Amino acid sequence: MTEDQQRPAIENIKTSAELYQWYWPKSELVSYARQLGIGSNCQKPELTKRLGVWLDTGKITHNTSKKKTSKFDWRNSTLSLSTVITDNYSNTQNVRHFMHEHTNGAFKFSNGFMHWMRSNCGKNLQDAQAFWTELNYKKRNDGYREKALPQNQYNQFTRTLSEKAPGISTSEIQRIWAIKRSKPGPHVYRDGDENL
Repeated sequence: MTEDQQRPAIENIKTSAELYQWYWPKSELVSYARQLGIGSNCQKPELTKRLGVWLDTGKITHNTSKKKTSKFDWRNSTLSLSTVITDNYSNTQNVRHFMHEHTNGAFKFSNGFMHWMRSNCGKNLQDAQAFWTELNYKKRNDGYREKALPQNQYNQFTRTLSEKAPGISTSEIQRIWAIKRSKPGPHVYRDGDENL
């Protein structure tokens, strides 16, 4: 495929390899999954896997990642510093309110915090509070900047472009991203993208 090839409609994709080659907003993946009767209540990487399996096998999978075992209700349960982080952890308003209360009102969800929570089953919310406090200190005092999560190609691309082209405007970044995502991947910054 050539770089100037236009992205096909998602309904015309025939294989998982072709699906993975293009950038798809999650809303488009969700809409297509619903048309096919594939569960779409999951994160973008999982949803992309489900669609890939369907394209290659015609089979509908409901979860291609490790099955969750916990039934803990992160939306409604009363949380405490001793609450254990379970394998079904979810970023909810309940967690936001709890962390906000235990960080003197300074708490905000961030990629680093959310990744830490999902990677630390068995630890508790006191450990989470300590991690967030340390992360927040680094951001405020050491100029630390979190990396965008792999599934967030837009954030990764725009951060790198901003670093490579200091002073570039938001509208120019969005214009370049629109060009970048309309072409076959990978959808990462390459030298010279600021000149697109």
